[in-house]
Amino acid sequence: MDTDALALARQRAAENLSERLTWGPVTLSVTDIERAESFWTNAMGFVRRPDEGAGRALGTVDRTLVVLTPGATSPVARGHAGLYHVAFRVPSQAEFARRLWRFYQLRLSVAPVDHLMSKALYLDDPDGHGIEIAFETPERFGRFITENGRFAMQDAQGRPHTGREPLDIRAELAHADGTDPALPLHRDATVAHLHLHVPALDPALSWFEGIGFARNLLLPDFGMADMGAGASYTHRLAINLWAGPGARPAPPHSARLLSYQLETADTATFSAARSRLTEIPGAGVLTGTDPAGITLTLALRTGTRQEEHAA
Repeated sequence: MDTDALALARQRAAENLSERLTWGPVTLSVTDIERAESFWTNAMGFVRRPDEGAGRALGTVDRTLVVLTPGATSPVARGHAGLYHVAFRVPSQAEFARRLWRFYQLRLSVAPVDHLMSKALYLDDPDGHGIEIAFETPERFGRFITENGRFAMQDAQGRPHTGREPLDIRAELAHADGTDPALPLHRDATVAHLHLHVPALDPALSWFEGIGFARNLLLPDFGMADMGAGASYTHRLAINLWAGPGARPAPPHSARLLSYQLETADTATFSAARSRLTEIPGAGVLTGTDPAGITLTLALRTGTRQEEHAA
C-alpha cells in the first residue's frame, strides 16, 4: 500500500531535499510552573533556555522545544479537542535507552511501545500533558497493509507487525550501559510530531494538507489518521477522534496546548499555506488557528525569505 506521504518522501529524497515542514517549540499552560519545570528538567532532561518572553523556555543546549506558561487552574481536561501528545525525537538508540532508564530510575509510569517505524515511550507530565519520546527507525519498515478493513505492517524482511507491540525492556536498557541517565537531553533532540484530538478527520486532513503535510494513513474504524512532511518517517502529524466526534477546544482554565510553531524552507509550501493562514506583514510568518482550535505559526526560514524577496 502506497501513500501520499511515502510518495512525497521518495520525491524529496530523489531531489536531495529536506522535509517540507519542521516543528518548532510548543507552548503548554500549566497549573504550577515550579513543579512543571522541575519535571521537565529532572525527568525529561530539558535545560533552561535564554529565550525572552512569557513563560519558561526549555529544551536542549541548542534549541527550545517547549515553553511552559502559568495560568491554568486545573489539569488537562479530557474529552476536548487539542493535544493528545507531543513527541520528541532522540537521535540514537543509546539516548532512547538512557531516557527509559531515567524514567525507571524515577519510578515514573511509562508505556514502551514498538511502532516499527519508531520505538516510543509514553508518559504524562504533572498536569496530564501527553508526552512521547521517539527513536525513529524507518529503516525497519517495509510496507503498510490494509486487508478486509484491517490495518497491519510488514518490516523490511516481510514479517508482519501490528505497529503496537510492547518493547523488550531488558534489551532496550542494555543499550544504556555506560551512560549517565541524569545528564541533560542530547543536543540533537527535536520536536518530532504532534498528535491532536480533532472534531472530524476529513476536514482536518484537508486543512493540514493546505499548509504542507501529505496524507499517510486514514483509519476510520480506529478513528485516526496521520500525515508526513517529506521524510521516510511518515508520522509527522497525527489526528484522532478519541475525544469524541465534534469535540470542542479545551476550556481556557485547563492545562492545554496553547500554540505551536512550524518552519519551512520551501517557498512553494509557504505560498500555498497563505490560503489557510494569515500573513504577518514583513515578518515572513503566517499565523492562524488549526482544526483543533490551537494557534500556530508557520515561518519561512531567513535565508529563503531573502531569496524570495530578491526574486
